Amino acid sequence: MEKAALRKLTSLCVICGVAGIALLGIMEFRDGKREWKHFQIEYKELLLKKISRDRNPAFYERVLGMKPEIKQIVIDDWGAVDRCVSCHLGIDDPLFADTKQPFRTHPRPELLKFHPVEKYGCTICHGGQDLSTTYQGAAHKTIAHWPVPMVEKGLIQSRCGLCHKDFAAIGADKLVKGREIYKEMHCAGCHVINRQGGAVGPELSAFADKDPGAFSYAALEGNHSKQNWVVEHFKNPQKVTSGSPMHLPALNEYQIECLSSYVLSLSQRDFPRQYVPKLRPDFEPPKMDVVVPEAELSNPDDDVK
Repeated sequence: MEKAALRKLTSLCVICGVAGIALLGIMEFRDGKREWKHFQIEYKELLLKKISRDRNPAFYERVLGMKPEIKQIVIDDWGAVDRCVSCHLGIDDPLFADTKQPFRTHPRPELLKFHPVEKYGCTICHGGQDLSTTYQGAAHKTIAHWPVPMVEKGLIQSRCGLCHKDFAAIGADKLVKGREIYKEMHCAGCHVINRQGGAVGPELSAFADKDPGAFSYAALEGNHSKQNWVVEHFKNPQKVTSGSPMHLPALNEYQIECLSSYVLSLSQRDFPRQYVPKLRPDFEPPKMDVVVPEAELSNPDDDVK
């Protein structure tokens, strides 16, 4: 009996050992197939073609010795760990201005001058999952109910408004226009922003900070994200929110993007002083309770863009 039990135990150990080795092999194989490793290898090859050993031998040798590794930017001031640069390796390198994604230099390098990647990271402006290292996981593909999915191109200025309150000073035309539309449509008659406005509808002062789980997506077409909810809501409030008393004139696509960007910029999030832009001495926060005579309201068709 003891010999039979020993043989069974030995067989079980062998099977477990083989299974463990097989699993390690699978893990090693899958680890070598990771997207960011493939991109870093390709980036290294591209960079070696753009630089010269003779001009800067030390830098050339350093690039030659580069190994794939997780790259990340840690911003302790607001608890972010951005790993976008594990793939977007040429984001601030002029040598990659005309290269394909994910290596291409930022399309507006002048913004990086005032928002260096090593200080701000990427997700504070673009949204997405800061710790992810995969295309879908980084929210290039919208993930339902993720608090801050990657911001759609047409709504990117909404993120500027998290920090910048003087929209005109930074050339945020959509935020300026969105605030104008908000005034012209008398939205302040029902909604409060910074203690200005009526209380018929929900307060919007911190709309950007609102949990996406607080929204109903049952009647929503497209992605189940807060930004898509806002866009669809301005297209048809009653469809998205059954029984809503909100009535809007027909808005064109540009106006919807402007109004959505403005509402999505409304935040009461606190940033450390070194990250808060200085306001012009003559800057005065706009009032939301200005009454505009009905005859002066703009026609939505006047601003087709």
